Amino acid sequence: MEINFSPDRPGRQGQLSCFGFGVKIQRLLYDQSPDTVPLPLSRKYGELAPRVPFKELRAAILDRGHTIELDQHHTSSDTECHRVSASPARIHVVTDPDPYGSGEPDPYGHQRGGI
Repeated sequence: MEINFSPDRPGRQGQLSCFGFGVKIQRLLYDQSPDTVPLPLSRKYGELAPRVPFKELRAAILDRGHTIELDQHHTSSDTECHRVSASPARIHVVTDPDPYGSGEPDPYGHQRGGI
């Protein structure tokens, strides 16, 4: 998880204000050390998989009554960006794990359809 703060926002001298929150699933691909997932989370949920297929996350979101739409403004040639209804959440999905055409496997293990 990533939480972003900014100091000294208007009307809040000397205080930090939170302006963003994100869950960075792809970090599990980059860092497999035991410290990557905080101990309370690993105790509660066990070992987390290093990648999450979009179809699984999509199914879980739809089961909770939300919809998911393609966000054309943030979609590129190698990823799609999807918006979750009633939420500022964005999900970036790999559409081309070899965007530069090198033919080499992605060193981090990104796969088409992964988040």
